[in-house]
Amino acid sequence: MSVIRAEHVEELVKRTDPSPLLVVLEGRARVVSRDQLEEPEHKGALVVADRDEILGGRGAEEVTRADAEALARRLDSAVGELGG
Repeated sequence: MSVIRAEHVEELVKRTDPSPLLVVLEGRARVVSRDQLEEPEHKGALVVADRDEILGGRGAEEVTRADAEALARRLDSAVGELGG
């Protein structure tokens, strides 16, 4: 079963806060702000990517569902190789 899905990538690129991050914590992916990462409930979270890394200079509206699915597969594979 995939930890990171297209929905996570879509949420990451569409978030309006300044620095959203895609993280994995306790086997679950979630999107949090950089400030939230400092909170105790996110202690130990693995940062997978930030929005700027995912967008690579594109606008959020340019990320299609197919793009999100492909990115999610690659990120999920990378996390799997780390044991996350």
